[in-house]
Amino acid sequence: MNQKTSDILFYLGITLLLIGAFGLTFAAFFAIIGLPVAIGGVILILFSKRKLKTKVLWILGSIVGIIAFWQIWIKINTVAPETYLIPKDFNGKIKIIYGLECGTKPKIENGRRVLVIPNDGILFVDYEFKSGIIDHEYYLIDKNGKRIKLEPYENYEDGTKNIPGIRFRASGNFPGEMPNGGFSSESPLTVHYSELQVIGDSTVQYDVKKDQNFDAIVRARIEKCK
Repeated sequence: MNQKTSDILFYLGITLLLIGAFGLTFAAFFAIIGLPVAIGGVILILFSKRKLKTKVLWILGSIVGIIAFWQIWIKINTVAPETYLIPKDFNGKIKIIYGLECGTKPKIENGRRVLVIPNDGILFVDYEFKSGIIDHEYYLIDKNGKRIKLEPYENYEDGTKNIPGIRFRASGNFPGEMPNGGFSSESPLTVHYSELQVIGDSTVQYDVKKDQNFDAIVRARIEKCK
């Protein structure tokens, strides 16, 4: 291999390595393609005739950069850790309503917010909703304060293997009124919420009417709170 070919391999390898690194960091949707592109860049760099030290510096530098980026990104995008204390015999939907003055201010326990869920499953908190990576712990709690950990799962089928269990259903909002009389989630009066589901057995059936009644109660309380 002559020097010109070696240089082409080296600079092409660096280009592919940087493109792949970008795909693995700033463009997460590109990660599936980014990884093989980065590996291809590494191979070309290794095949070039550059000094081993130069090759290692470029390759390790890119790897360290990707790892550092993800650590920083995860830290920035992880919301405050929360612990949910749920009545021992609770079974059904939980709704957390954020950012209203009537909301409670959760106490802090070992660096985690502690959300004590009332018997009806509706809790208003005074802090604003923030989206991101969640760090939640869930516990059933009896009248003596004994905690039993609840494991989260993604669907009802998983619940049959882990009962009781809890599922984080969704985050959403009740749109606020706009100056033109309409309603929009862009309104400063929009109220955000998070919704969870505690399943105490594998036979839970979705009840549309019950779900609508629950949301109606939540909306009424929001209006009263405002």
